[in-house]
Amino acid sequence: IMLSRPKPGESEADLLRFQNQFLAARASPAVKVVKKADKRRGAGGSGDEERPPLQDSRDVVLLDDFPDVLPALIPAPPKKSKFKNACVRFDDEDPEERLECHDRHITAVFSKIIERDTSMAAVTMPVPTGDPFPRAFHRSEVKNEVRNAASPESSLTFFFNYQNFPLFLRPHIITGEGLGNLESEREALAIHEENLQKLHSMTQEEILQEQRRLLVQLDPSLVAFLKSRRSVDEGQERQEKPGHPEPGTESQHDGEETVKDFAVGGSGMEESVRPERDTRMEITGNKNLYLVAFDLPIKPQKEWIHMNNVEFEKLEWIKDLPRPRQRRTKKGMQARFSLKGELIPPDADLPTHLGLHHHGEEAERAGYSLQELFHLCRSQIIQQRTLALQVLGHVVQKAKAGEFASSLKGSVLRLLLDAGFLFLLRFSLDDTVDNVIAASLRALHALLVSPEDEEYLDQTFSWYQGMAVFPFTPNSEEEEEEEEEEELTLMEKTQGKKSKVENKSDPDVARYDVIKGLLKTQFLQRLRYILEVVRPVPAIVLDILDILIRVARHSSEACSQLLACPRLIETIVREFLPVQWDPRVAEPGHLLTSLHGVACATAMKLIRVLASGGRNATARLLNKFELKSRLSRFIAEDPQDLPLRREEAIRLSTEAFRLWAVAASCGQSCDLYRDLYPVLVKILQSLPHLLSDCQENPTFPLSIQRATSVITLLTHVTQTAGCTAELSGPGDGEQIPPPPVTWNQVSGLRPFLETNLRRSVQEMSRLETWQALQPLTTTYIIYLGVYYSVCSQQPSLNPIDCLEEVERLTYEVLLPLFSQPAMHRMWDLLR
Repeated sequence: IMLSRPKPGESEADLLRFQNQFLAARASPAVKVVKKADKRRGAGGSGDEERPPLQDSRDVVLLDDFPDVLPALIPAPPKKSKFKNACVRFDDEDPEERLECHDRHITAVFSKIIERDTSMAAVTMPVPTGDPFPRAFHRSEVKNEVRNAASPESSLTFFFNYQNFPLFLRPHIITGEGLGNLESEREALAIHEENLQKLHSMTQEEILQEQRRLLVQLDPSLVAFLKSRRSVDEGQERQEKPGHPEPGTESQHDGEETVKDFAVGGSGMEESVRPERDTRMEITGNKNLYLVAFDLPIKPQKEWIHMNNVEFEKLEWIKDLPRPRQRRTKKGMQARFSLKGELIPPDADLPTHLGLHHHGEEAERAGYSLQELFHLCRSQIIQQRTLALQVLGHVVQKAKAGEFASSLKGSVLRLLLDAGFLFLLRFSLDDTVDNVIAASLRALHALLVSPEDEEYLDQTFSWYQGMAVFPFTPNSEEEEEEEEEEELTLMEKTQGKKSKVENKSDPDVARYDVIKGLLKTQFLQRLRYILEVVRPVPAIVLDILDILIRVARHSSEACSQLLACPRLIETIVREFLPVQWDPRVAEPGHLLTSLHGVACATAMKLIRVLASGGRNATARLLNKFELKSRLSRFIAEDPQDLPLRREEAIRLSTEAFRLWAVAASCGQSCDLYRDLYPVLVKILQSLPHLLSDCQENPTFPLSIQRATSVITLLTHVTQTAGCTAELSGPGDGEQIPPPPVTWNQVSGLRPFLETNLRRSVQEMSRLETWQALQPLTTTYIIYLGVYYSVCSQQPSLNPIDCLEEVERLTYEVLLPLFSQPAMHRMWDLLR
């Protein structure tokens, strides 16, 4: 029957229908599949006989030898390797040795090539001929090698005599393994005897000199290897002779000890030369540390892991350090400091648990040198960087106090600055770790800030012209040189100096002016970022404010850069001079974890120092940052009522009065006088009560400073009010607006202050009271001097009344004051 082939477009159902038609016709297929017999089943194991007949209804796919029921899961027997029985291994066999035995690499083959011993072979020279090439000949034509004429009996006799030699008479280095069985031992013994004879002919000094020369030339690892060979040979001798030594051997061994030690290449030479067994030897030009096994506190064992090759140089660090000793030489020794910045004497023997010993130079000496501290500042470990910066800060602090002047040669500060210490601290400020930033700020505070100077400047603020402080600018190199052209104008000279400074590099500028060098490295921007973003702990915030105060005292240019720094003053005023804050900070047991959002007296002092930079700086601070409202806030309220600790509240009030005094000296913020006049009168009325609190109140010195600041404020307000009449009159030039305070508003304060002065003079007889009231008495006298000086310029002045007041003040107050013994002592101090 002819069946049609499948055509395109027919579906799977059509193909199944064609298959059913083919099976119903029982026609033979065009292709027949023949399955080959399976060899594992035998010749007739094709499996076609057991296949059931095909059904016409459906298409069935059958698998050969696939049972209907799944067999049980039984693990198959393990396969046997054909090569396992050929290799026999032991449990204690070293894997490395097994790999070496079965290694078939070309390098392993070449490494096992051993040179044949040709020392006793006869050498036959070729016979000269006229042929261009030597004639080829058979090896049978070569003459027999000349054998050694020594008899076997003499060889055996030598062998047994050699085995009976004592260990100290045998060679330990030269063994002659490459010469031959018998001749190698005989030749090695001959060389050893020659060495012994040469040593016998030398003196002890010559032996020691030759020993030092060899130790300088030889590699330390080779010396350690020779010492290990000696220890192995001594162990073999003890095993061979466990009993007493033979007669005469001990004495001979003692007599040849020094010779024996040098003959084995230096092994054991410390025992003969140095009985104390000090293994540290100092070689000229180089220091090498040598170690033998018995010097170690822990004996290395072969059973330990990775102790097949004992490295004595590394094991030496577990030994106890030798005692430090001071060298008797005129050359100075390297200075070393403790973790507190204290200078450690060269011969100080400190315990190792203090953490002052390390593996650097002079390991037996405790402490760290400046070079090592600089190296630790660049470490990748945070703790090491922090510790190094802290130690350097302590060193700088003690060096400024003069503690190293009698012990060290030269200036430590100058040495640190020349080595780049300033820029090291500047780079550390850019670190991302808070501890490193804090340590660098502490070190920078120790370098720049002098707390004693700040304390004295605060005490002299109320003196005559006390707020006019000279800028802290060092003498530059240009000021020491002569002027090149005297006809230059001031503007040209200033521009010339600026161009010279701008052309210099940062290290050159920082060498003679540290503040100016820091300002060229965006130092202020980094401090602003630390205050605004990092928000460190209160101690670090106070250090930053102290550093900024020192920068502001440098010059008017530095004050301008501080005011021009973006968001610096805004951050300080917003965070550290707020109008209100959490009152819990005033509680005695409260732990202040953050100074942000709390009023701070140091921040007010920074604003006051900035205002001292000039009239323009004062106007910018008062008008741009709204400091008038903050002055009213901190002055109107009594320090006892401020939600701060008592000492901090008094300091904050004192700095507020000083800032107001600076502004009043420039003719600004005088309008606050009318608003705060009741507060000022209340303070003046409480001044006589300070004498009763002199002995009982611990904050009495702070209260005296606050009182002097108030009198200084009134002095400058009075001086400004005295110019009102002069500025209000007609003038030819530009009219300057008068200050918002008049003479009549300030003239009524004189009786209060004059009465307080009389009481202070009466207390001069008591020395303790006079020492406490002396600053306040000084401000009274300065106020009265300014008052009568300005009073003489007022239009409403009555000359007769004024002269009578001055005369009465002179006879009743000033002359008795000058006649006091306390004044005589002050005159003596001035002489």
